[in-house]
Amino acid sequence: MQALNLSTDSFDQDNTFTIEIDRRRGPLTITAKLFQDYQKEGDGIYWAMQRSACLKSHYTAKDDEERARLNASTPVRNGDIVLIGGEQYKARVLGDYSNCAVFDPVA
Repeated sequence: MQALNLSTDSFDQDNTFTIEIDRRRGPLTITAKLFQDYQKEGDGIYWAMQRSACLKSHYTAKDDEERARLNASTPVRNGDIVLIGGEQYKARVLGDYSNCAVFDPVA
């Protein structure tokens, strides 16, 4: 079971993770960050925002470490159970959108 942590800011490279999206042409793996309060502030719903690709003129050691960590990790798939803050949540993958997944509490 994979543990996910909330993203701390726009440049947080330690808490990214991958999500696998099923498509007709085959699976697509994207990078995402975890946020809280999906529909309105204070609702407590955990959700994943897709992190868009960005080209750089210079890649740092931190970029290389993140890429290696993500390539070695297992992507979150629709229906997977993950740990967020010590609690279990079921991943509901929405698709190749900016809001690519929502995590529902396991009762």
